[in-house]
Amino acid sequence: MRRDSDLPVFAQGAGRLKLALQASLSPSSLRCKHPGALLDTLQHWNDGYLNKTAPLLGYHRSLAELGYASSSVDIASAEQLTAVAQVSGLFSEEGVVQLRRACYQLEAGSTTSDWIISNRTRAATESSTLLREMMGSRAFLLAVSRIAGVPLVPHPFLRACSQVNYFYPPQAPEAKAQVGMWHTDGTSFVLNILLSAPGEYEGGEFVFFEGPNELFDVNDLGERLCTSVAKACGDAVYIYGSRVFHGVRPLMSGRRMSLVLSFHCPYSAADVNKFWHLASDDGVLRTIRPWFQLKRDLALPADEQYRRLGIEPITFADLAVRL
Repeated sequence: MRRDSDLPVFAQGAGRLKLALQASLSPSSLRCKHPGALLDTLQHWNDGYLNKTAPLLGYHRSLAELGYASSSVDIASAEQLTAVAQVSGLFSEEGVVQLRRACYQLEAGSTTSDWIISNRTRAATESSTLLREMMGSRAFLLAVSRIAGVPLVPHPFLRACSQVNYFYPPQAPEAKAQVGMWHTDGTSFVLNILLSAPGEYEGGEFVFFEGPNELFDVNDLGERLCTSVAKACGDAVYIYGSRVFHGVRPLMSGRRMSLVLSFHCPYSAADVNKFWHLASDDGVLRTIRPWFQLKRDLALPADEQYRRLGIEPITFADLAVRL
């Protein structure tokens, strides 16, 4: 019988510092499958790839409902901010087809490592015209903002803003399973889009802890362990990633692919990213310059952050149409 305590917990605290030092000393641990491969499908984003009707929210909980008394941003309450939501119908059929196509293409440039997700393509918006233009679409950002409860922009730290995750079962008896370890994210506003159909894999369920981080105990999850019912290709799970422990169980067979997008609320300079969280992935030296650039970007007025995207600012009034 599969137990979720068997799903490892990603390094916390001093463990992150150790990983940062290892990443700094061992850059060769990242292995690109096909260096120099053509990754971009050159397909442009079209707002018609979004459904004309509002997406359907199934399971939905606010931060307050998960047991949080306050939020990490000063412009919204724990009652206002969505902690977890299961989303269906965000994209049209053609939109799902194009997203799958783009993310399949990006696997040629994926890397393997001992990070939370062992096989992934980071900074996907830098390699895909479709994904880059989607993240700059006001219609798309507005749809995700309404789910989140606050206006959003793409997270300015590019390597953490977008990634495609690829899961396979172990290819040999001694091989490590590709899982999504129990973890919280370095970003708060996160959309995880499933881009594989149910018949394409077995296992690989998205799981999360229905409670505050301080109560998380991998050996005693109890009734707070939840499994996402998002199954159809194009379904998504939105999470307040920094305050919801989550992970992905091992695959038994097939192949599972998901697109993970991170956002920021431009009306607040607050950001939960910690230097050592980012450095544990890229190494200390590669993180220093982007870290200071991130701090400058977060301090920009909201209007300027939207101007950089070339779109009209999304305001709290725009969120009045609730889903």
